[in-house]
Amino acid sequence: MPQKMEKFLQIAPHSLAIILGPAEGPAGERSRAAQPAPPNQPRQLARHHIGYEIFADFKAENMQHFWNKKVTAAVAETFFLGWIDEQVLLIQGKEEHLEALREGWTRRALRPPSGFHIRCLGDVSPISMSPISQSQFIPLGEILCLAISAMNSARKPVTQEALMEHLTTCFPVLGRAWLPTRQALLKVTVVRTPR
Repeated sequence: MPQKMEKFLQIAPHSLAIILGPAEGPAGERSRAAQPAPPNQPRQLARHHIGYEIFADFKAENMQHFWNKKVTAAVAETFFLGWIDEQVLLIQGKEEHLEALREGWTRRALRPPSGFHIRCLGDVSPISMSPISQSQFIPLGEILCLAISAMNSARKPVTQEALMEHLTTCFPVLGRAWLPTRQALLKVTVVRTPR
């Protein structure tokens, strides 16, 4: 009998990676002067960059291309996908917008976020993900611990009656037929109680 092939999910289609480096020259010097490095720390680690801030700055810099409406529209329609390794900005958008950004890059028209220069720009292949399936079964002890924890967080007293009511409320599809007997409830809670 042939084995059923696992389904893969495609993550991050229509994406670009923009690899950034620290700016050199007057713009880079200004950005470093504005953010002095703490003593005994290498210059490149002086400030931990937040990816979305870098992306917002990239958009702001490139939204000024009022003479090139195609690039301006493309930048406006892309969105932040990720920030990897303090240097790779991942962006995503429709194919026509990404094409406008590619074209802007080849014409040397894209501007980097302040404090950086663009080392290169390129397409990102979609990332494949193989989902891991979950069991249909949840151990009774686990359900009881989750229920008791939820009741404690809500500052509700946990009695057998209150616990049974909570379980019925949280799992209405299953009805009362699946609820543990009082003996099973005692057995599971006694085993789980630390001594």
